[in-house]
Order: sequence, then C-alpha cells, then structure tokens
Amino acid sequence: MQGLDDMTNRGAALKAIVAYSAPLEFNMQAAGWISVVSAWLIERFPDSGLAAEWAALSSVELGLPLETPSQLKRTLAEQKIDERPRWLAGLPTKAALRAMAMPQEVNKQSLETGRREVKLTTTSRAVVDPARIEALRSISHPDYDLTKLIRFCEELNLAFATESYLSMAMLTRAIVDHVPPIFGKQNFAEVASHHGGATMKRELNNLHTTSRNIADLHLHSKIGRKEVLPTITQVDASNSLDVLLAEIIVILSL
Repeated sequence: MQGLDDMTNRGAALKAIVAYSAPLEFNMQAAGWISVVSAWLIERFPDSGLAAEWAALSSVELGLPLETPSQLKRTLAEQKIDERPRWLAGLPTKAALRAMAMPQEVNKQSLETGRREVKLTTTSRAVVDPARIEALRSISHPDYDLTKLIRFCEELNLAFATESYLSMAMLTRAIVDHVPPIFGKQNFAEVASHHGGATMKRELNNLHTTSRNIADLHLHSKIGRKEVLPTITQVDASNSLDVLLAEIIVILSL
C-alpha cells in the first residue's frame, strides 16, 4: 500500500525519542505524525471512516510543556505509540473489507456482473451484541411483541457491516421511538427523565438527545450544493443502546 511504510516509519522515529525528549518537542512531533496520517487516510480512503477511527485512538503526549515526565509517563507514551503502528499494520485488510462492504461497491459489482440482486461479503463486529438479540428473542411477553425491535437490532448490525451510516442513525432513532410503552411512558423523553438512577438517566438521556438530533439532521435536511456523509463516530450510539436493551430485558423478564 503506497505510503503506508512512510506513515509507520514516522511512528518509529517518534518512539525513538520518547526516552529523552522534552514534552513540548515530543508533543509537537506526535501531533504532527497523527495529523499527517489523518490527511493521508482522507486522501487514500475518502468517506471510509478510517481517518476518524485513527483520530479516535489514544492520544500520544508526554504532559505539559514545562514538566519533567516520569519514567511511567514515558513508558505509557511508548505504549500509546505502539497502538498506532499496530492499527496501521491491519490497515490493508481493514481497507479491503470496507471496500467490499461499502454500498456503492456492492452496487457496482452487481451492475458489472449483470445481477439483479446484491451480494454481501463482509465480516464485522456487531453494534448490537448478538447475545442481547438472543435474549430479546427468548422473551415471550403477553403485552409486548418484540419482533420489530429484534429486527431493528439485526438491521442495525447489517447497516454497520456495510458502512450504511445514514441507516444506522435512522434505525437507532426508530428503536428509541419504539420502546417507551415497555417503560410505561408515552415517549422516550419521559423514559430518559424518570427511569432508573442517575447513571441510568444519564445514559438514556444521552441516547435520546444524540440519536434524535443526529437522525433529524439527516432525515429532514434539504439537498444542497455540497453534502458530507456521516462517519461511524457520528452515528455510533452502541454503548448507551446496550444499556437500554439490557434494561428492557430485565423489565420484561420479571
């Protein structure tokens, strides 16, 4: 992959100065490396979300400019540097899998082979843990049919696997709007405000505001001269969503 060795070698050069570098010098070089790789990823893999994933890795720094870093801090900086070359080492496989799974590539392959169906060949982590889906599937409740909720979760995993991030935003919003009766409420705002303790309320409020705002941004915006597609960073509400699904399982299993 053109340019990958150079990006990795920049990281190796940064690691070589961890043991003796002053924080200001080191932090500037680390920020420069991360920025150069981000620009390279955006140029090589536009609209793939890889640059956002790179940016989300652990920050690399030695502390404040005038402080003297401890040996522990230098060791932690080395470990954080090591994390990024490992990520770069997996980039060719990651890029190939994403290319096969991206919606436009799926459509292109179908058109080229004259098929009237699409074929997906991809392996991906699950945004909704399959164990949660199976737990929901095992519930039989006299008042609530979970068929649609389960399908929403399955399609959310499929949307993530194919990098259909617009669909992820809309499906997350659909789940949030679908489940309030389980909590004895009319809407999710009431659920988020009144259900559970402080930590539960915080997670549900985060899910409510984030999922609704992001979905509204893409559902109701009018077409313009320039559009920017969302990345996984923008639409991933998996942590708070897992809290919600776990609470639903508890309520309906009582």
